[in-house]
Amino acid sequence: MDAQTMAEVAWQDLACPLCGGEHHDVVGTRDRRGADLRTVLCTSCGHVFTNPAPNPEALAAYYRDAYRQDYKQIATPKRKHVYRAGVGAARRFAQLAPHIADRAKVIDIGAGGGEFVYLLAHKGFEAAGIEPHAGYANYAREMYGIDIKAGTLESAAFPEGGADAITMHHVLEHTSSPASALRQIWSWLKSGGIAVIEVPNLASWAHAPHHRFHRAHLHTFNRTGLEDAFINAGFEIVQMSAPGDRGHLHCIARKTLKPPTQTWRDVSAESKSTLAAHTRLTHILSGQPFRRLHANITRPLREARAIRALGSPESGRGILDALFTVSA
Repeated sequence: MDAQTMAEVAWQDLACPLCGGEHHDVVGTRDRRGADLRTVLCTSCGHVFTNPAPNPEALAAYYRDAYRQDYKQIATPKRKHVYRAGVGAARRFAQLAPHIADRAKVIDIGAGGGEFVYLLAHKGFEAAGIEPHAGYANYAREMYGIDIKAGTLESAAFPEGGADAITMHHVLEHTSSPASALRQIWSWLKSGGIAVIEVPNLASWAHAPHHRFHRAHLHTFNRTGLEDAFINAGFEIVQMSAPGDRGHLHCIARKTLKPPTQTWRDVSAESKSTLAAHTRLTHILSGQPFRRLHANITRPLREARAIRALGSPESGRGILDALFTVSA
């Protein structure tokens, strides 16, 4: 959130959104833009989160009206964003496909411009999405003719036990209560249904230490805490990994009908050590700043060439149709 938006948001002090612990250590006082942002580490479980945080009503209004403009300075995706999201959609489908049957019913939460839902529909799946930003949700419906509901996970309504799979790509960190969000998607899944979720990883060195905390990211997960959150919501872990150069946590979990537990392992000492090890000096010595600079310089050129190679389609649908045909 920018400073102006922040001034209009109501904030509330929180217990740990995972384990409910009330004792925290402050691990950050600034966001990656240098604005005030208090980030704490729960001394009962090791979860890292923004505290105080926006209340749910203010958060929903922000994501509906301002998030995309604040984050990317746009109200609907540009061609490069469509292409980038399309490439990501193909990668996400490759991760999901081994775990679902043909024509499965899939819900994508935080659907953005609708690229992943469109790919699923393109491949014959019964796909729907939820997108909180009004401009992006409208764009997805109008451009691709797909089922995208405008709103948050908390406000959405789907039949209980109706979905074969639910995906959330960098969404859980934006929710007020990750534990409640996981219980919600559990209720929408069939028995044995699959949840596929990717979130920021506390152990990732993708960003410099002083750029670690993002105002729109209310949570930074560690592997143990994410596993426990799934198990406590009634899932069993199928796969937990941290692929790629960004090292985000990628989790595939299956809905079970076992009574969920409410136990949390304490990895607070490990979380503290993880943060302490990542200093400005160690970050520079890792070479990550130089790799990131190179990627930031070369990516726009690669994407422009790739779009030209697809025939330079003007519309988002044209880009995705060409990209998904090439990728098939």
